[in-house]
Amino acid sequence: MSGKTVKLEITLYNREYTINCGPGEEERLEQVVDIVQKEMEAVAGRIGNATEPRHLMLTCLSLADKLLEARNKSSQELTKQEDLFVAAVDHLKQRVSELASQIGRA
Repeated sequence: MSGKTVKLEITLYNREYTINCGPGEEERLEQVVDIVQKEMEAVAGRIGNATEPRHLMLTCLSLADKLLEARNKSSQELTKQEDLFVAAVDHLKQRVSELASQIGRA
């Protein structure tokens, strides 16, 4: 898709914006906007009145913290799955060795 963009009207925290996205990405962008909107509302609930830049900064930090937490959990889960896989392979190697030994005695 050669540089074509779609203009999308969004609202974030009662402010209107026009942004560009690639064709077919509108639904995903609307989902992203929904996530940011909910986080902005949650931050506003925690901090009360704040200047717009401070509110945006705290929202960004909150979302980055959640992203980092998700990455860490994902990494931990991957490590756990790798450990299980290695243990399963080791078990299978031991079992194959036992079976080969039994076949060799037969």
